[in-house]
Amino acid sequence: MSETINLGLPFIEASQAQKHVTHNEALLGLDTLVQAGVKDRDLTAPPGTPSDGDAYIPASGASGDWNGKDLNLAVWQDGVWKFHNPKTGFRVWVEDEAILAIWNGAAWVDFFATVASLQNMSLLGVNTTADATNKLAVSSDAVLFNHNGNGIQTKLNKNSTGDTASHLFQTNWSGRAELGLTGDDDFHLKVSPDGSSWNESILVDKDTGQVSFPRGALVERHLPASVDVAGGAEWWGPADHMTTSYTTGSGQTLVQDRIYFSTFFVPRPLDLIGCFVSLYGASTTPGALLRTGIYELGTPNGNNWDIGNRVADFGTAVADAAGNKIFTLANAQRIEPGWYITAMGVSGAGAKAIYGRWLTPGCTRYYPHNSGTAARPRMNGPSVYLYEGSCNAEITGGLPSSWAKNPVTDANTTNNWVYQFVFPKWREV
Repeated sequence: MSETINLGLPFIEASQAQKHVTHNEALLGLDTLVQAGVKDRDLTAPPGTPSDGDAYIPASGASGDWNGKDLNLAVWQDGVWKFHNPKTGFRVWVEDEAILAIWNGAAWVDFFATVASLQNMSLLGVNTTADATNKLAVSSDAVLFNHNGNGIQTKLNKNSTGDTASHLFQTNWSGRAELGLTGDDDFHLKVSPDGSSWNESILVDKDTGQVSFPRGALVERHLPASVDVAGGAEWWGPADHMTTSYTTGSGQTLVQDRIYFSTFFVPRPLDLIGCFVSLYGASTTPGALLRTGIYELGTPNGNNWDIGNRVADFGTAVADAAGNKIFTLANAQRIEPGWYITAMGVSGAGAKAIYGRWLTPGCTRYYPHNSGTAARPRMNGPSVYLYEGSCNAEITGGLPSSWAKNPVTDANTTNNWVYQFVFPKWREV
């Protein structure tokens, strides 16, 4: 009996009797071969109780009723096994492996292993579902990008400067860290505790390559544990690890109604919780008050510096009695990295305070002074301290939120110390 070339289905002969038998046999062959699916392709012996229509691919070394039918399509029909010899290009769904197998002329192979390229696909999900935003989605324990003989690069290309090209790291779909070009062409690294509020940790300028730490750099402190001595989680004194101190200084008679400003640097976010001033000499003015606070350091203004916004007003303490005047804020004030100045003044006459000599890197500003044999370098501005007179209202009534006046005088010296009267109290964040 003749048959079709590709599927091997029997033809009905012109003079054939019982044509329906041949026709039905061809239909059964089509039922097996068209939209083909098999239960398994790894068995070498037929299953014990197949159901009518069950199909398999006998593995190499097949035995029993499958003997000599390795890699054929075997289907259980009408109580017997019927076999179909595969032709190149036959495609079969393998149920137990959930793959589409294709006959390449010598073996059944995973169809997708034969795909050389996938071009212009709108979505691709690997072990997950891609969507309109995440057009490529992968759910996996690891993702490997391997070289093709030499080096390898991954590229993230954004459309314009204001767009973002970054890697976002998440916990349960909530952002925790992001690095890349976020909103400009500088390189950023930022972190978040909740996916909503973000703290920028590292910034690299695209033009200069300069690295900055917007939130400061936390340097391990090796200090005694007690705040009553020098360190620990709370301490009085410099906020940064680079400021050094030279003794406790000498006494300074404070001019009545004068505010003294002294600079310091904060390298990382800290909580400001208080301060103290050592008033070793009482004011001779009954009822005199001592007031302290902290401002941002403003911009240079001639030989002086403007005073920025107020950060804290510690309030007042009596100044007509000597002693350590300790101030405590009702609520800690978070201080961000930057330059700041302490402010301190007494509304009465004759008060004396002990200053600490601080050497603060970044404060030094030299200029040539005098001439001839008297020539010498001199420093000014916040290298030492600034002061402003006629400030009774600011001392007794409260420090203004911003300082409208510019300190009229700077204290000059030929050494490199900041004369600090106010010693802030800090707590690590």
